[in-house]
Amino acid sequence: MKSSTIRKEQSENILRTLNVPINVHLPLAENENEVFLRTKEEIINRIIPLSIVSAKALKAPKAEIKKFINRYNANELFTEEEQKFISTWRPKQNDLIAYSWKLECIWVLLWSVNLISEIDTPADMCDVDLVFETVLNHSRQELLNMATLKPINVVLDNLDFIYRAHWAVREAQLNQLEIPPALNEGVVYERHYALNWLVNYMNQEWEEISTDT
Repeated sequence: MKSSTIRKEQSENILRTLNVPINVHLPLAENENEVFLRTKEEIINRIIPLSIVSAKALKAPKAEIKKFINRYNANELFTEEEQKFISTWRPKQNDLIAYSWKLECIWVLLWSVNLISEIDTPADMCDVDLVFETVLNHSRQELLNMATLKPINVVLDNLDFIYRAHWAVREAQLNQLEIPPALNEGVVYERHYALNWLVNYMNQEWEEISTDT
C-alpha cells in the first residue's frame, strides 16, 4: 500500500517536470484504507446521463436525444438539474457550456472502469468522438459487461495529482498570472470533480461535489 506521503511526493515530482508551481503545505490525501470507490454500476449509471446531457449541449438533434433517453431509460438516471436541462427547449448559453464541459468528467469515469486506456496530462481536452462512440454505441448492459474497476491506488494517484494541479490553477487565477501551459483550467476542474465523486469525497452526491484546494 502506497502512503499518502509517497503519493504527494510522486505528484509533486510530476508537477515539477511540467513546470507547474507546487504548494508543499497542501494536506495529504486519504490513504487507500480510508476510501471507498463507487461501484462500476454507479459509474456506468453516471456516464450514461452525462453523455446524453453533453450531447444535447453540443446541439445533437432532439430526435437523437429522445432516442438515447428511451434506449437507456435515462429519466431514472438524470439528476434533478440534468432533468431540468434536458426538459428545457432552449437552454441558456451558460448551461450549454457547463454541460459540454462534462465530457471531461465522462472521460475520467470511462478511464476509471477501463473503457478507455489512458488519461493524459490535463493540457488538452478529451477525444469527444471517442467518448460518444464508447458510450452511445453500446447498451447499458454491454457497458457493464466491459467495465472493470481501476485499482484504488491508481485512482488515488490521479486524484492527488489533480488536487495539487488544481491548486496551481487557482493560485494563478487569484494572482492574475498565466496558467501553466501543461494545465487546462477547465480540464483540471472537471477531472477533480469526477475523481472526488469516484472516491465518495465527503459522501457528496453528484450535484454537491466540492473541489477544495
